[in-house]
Amino acid sequence: MSIPQYAIDRLAPCVQPLVFETGVEEALYSSTRGTVFLVGYERRSYVLTARHALQPNNPMPICVFASDTSDKLVPLGKAFYVPPSPDGYDFEDLSVIDIDPRWITHPDVAGAKLINLDLSCGKWEECAHEAQFFILGYPEERSFLNYEPLEFRADRVILLGRYAGPSTLQHHHVLSVLDNLSLTTFSGLSGAPVFAWIELPMQRPTPVLCGMVLRGSPQSGLIHFLDRDVLLDALNAKCQLEH
Repeated sequence: MSIPQYAIDRLAPCVQPLVFETGVEEALYSSTRGTVFLVGYERRSYVLTARHALQPNNPMPICVFASDTSDKLVPLGKAFYVPPSPDGYDFEDLSVIDIDPRWITHPDVAGAKLINLDLSCGKWEECAHEAQFFILGYPEERSFLNYEPLEFRADRVILLGRYAGPSTLQHHHVLSVLDNLSLTTFSGLSGAPVFAWIELPMQRPTPVLCGMVLRGSPQSGLIHFLDRDVLLDALNAKCQLEH
């Protein structure tokens, strides 16, 4: 059974482009460098993305749109990074950004959709080799910015794949992409969520969040993604710091 369109349509608005701001009124945005996804966890709302997409060594203001059709921005708070180690493990390539709770019910951003992690984090590894996988993200080469007239567009794509197994790297998995959509690079997909469409006997088929894209290439046909448990560990660590 193929992944039904309604399942993709339900998740798609939770995934938005990572956009950098310039601070210049005539040209508000500079570029897209990655993908983010909005999640709800422990009664709080967060934005998740890859650490390297934010360029923490050379930080720039970022913005996240509330929905596909809105020019309103999600009010962001502090970014939490997993502390780096001298070894530079990839499982540290993660950032958790607060969504300001004072504004989450404001009419301008109330339409923002969140992935409820309490409902989206079922088991997947036991049936990974039979499941269909998909990624929702914003490749850089499908995004463009015009200054005259001011126009910003980012096209979300759906990459389908099959599980290729655990990586040799800690907390990593590898996905084999079925169709690269004629992309020449996967740049911009960093931070994109990875889902599996799980079908089990006597149970309703459901999409399950498996992790977050870190890197890959059309030439190899492979995408490496960070395990979901690392995302949950980072969220738990952030929650503990807040209390």
